[in-house]
Amino acid sequence: MSSVFALADCNNFYVSCERVFNPKLTGKHVVVLSNNDGCVIARSNEAKAIGIGMGSPLFKIQDVIKAHGVHVYSSNYALYGDMSRRVIEVLTQFTPDVEIYSIDEAFLDLAGFNRINLTDYGRSIRSKVMQWTGIPVSVGIAETKTLCKIATRIAKKSRKTDGVLDLTNSPHRDYALSITAVEDVWGVGRGYSQFLKSIGINDALQLRDASESTIKKKMGITGLRILNELRGFSCYPLEQLPPPKKEINVSRSFKNTIEDRSDVMEAVAAYASRGGEKLRAAHLEANILAVFLMTNPFNEESRYFNLSAEKSPSERWGMKGVVV
Repeated sequence: MSSVFALADCNNFYVSCERVFNPKLTGKHVVVLSNNDGCVIARSNEAKAIGIGMGSPLFKIQDVIKAHGVHVYSSNYALYGDMSRRVIEVLTQFTPDVEIYSIDEAFLDLAGFNRINLTDYGRSIRSKVMQWTGIPVSVGIAETKTLCKIATRIAKKSRKTDGVLDLTNSPHRDYALSITAVEDVWGVGRGYSQFLKSIGINDALQLRDASESTIKKKMGITGLRILNELRGFSCYPLEQLPPPKKEINVSRSFKNTIEDRSDVMEAVAAYASRGGEKLRAAHLEANILAVFLMTNPFNEESRYFNLSAEKSPSERWGMKGVVV
């Protein structure tokens, strides 16, 4: 077996972190809010079940919160970062080759683990992370990262998997692909999914079996890589040294409407300083500094945004930059 990856994905990570330090929240409706408590950025399964959507503005769900006694928490990124570090430390006990994909996800290289049952190994990972950190994780195992993503997504939702799904040489792979919507395939995105649906490709299985020429014509090399990944041929190796960032974004929503110029200038100065800190920590330098201001997007009477929402400054000018 040339390549085998595992993806360890923390379940409802921000909520799980809050539950570690307040076990009474287990089984309760819990949401975590964005900076300055603007929108919902994490939900417990119980909160999802009552219809609270990701990104829901807090002011729009007040009735639901009161009706169901939802526990609402402000985000605590220092805590979440520390808990993420602890999870990664546990994962490195299972293999030294770990790619930190995001604050709540990591890929593990399991190539060469031929003499062990990968499902049992995944359960050991899940059990140890829970024991040592209190964070529940789901584990997907497959020959490619894209298939790992699909396996993990199913492992999170299916009780039969008990949080672990191994799709390597699995007779259930076609079924797993058939129940995965095409927009949920890693790398497809909204724009490509609209095109794929327009030509009758609605799930991952149909995408895997699609014509290479058709996919290449619209999606280029990215599309061909997705096809190969779905077919079990790895196109994305483990990245233990991620490429440097092309853009650093430091932004925050104000809790109340700001009308005083001095308050705005103070905020810009603070965020520019924080952007500089991140830049130095990453050992990078910026070619451009962009500042954006916008009004409340939910205020239909007056909306203003001084930069295009379609492209970031670094995309528009082809430079590395800091956005404040």
